[in-house]
Amino acid sequence: MGVLDGRVALVTGSTRGIGRGIAELFAAEGAAVVVNGRSEDAAEHAAREIGERVPGGIVVGIGADQSSKAEIQSLCRRAAEAL
Repeated sequence: MGVLDGRVALVTGSTRGIGRGIAELFAAEGAAVVVNGRSEDAAEHAAREIGERVPGGIVVGIGADQSSKAEIQSLCRRAAEAL
């Protein structure tokens, strides 16, 4: 059991670097994680890799530009639908 079992985390800027490390740690601790970056492909790729490293983890990649209100709304809607 992880300390985040049953929780959901949406981590922006998590396709690489510190954000990706945070997303992976949250997944390892039991959270369902939404990986986000500007590129849909990069977000999906990072989510797949994290999912492979964290067996049984729920990790979804969704691209959205955080400078766009419409894209942020879409990100939240898609995350809620996925999880």
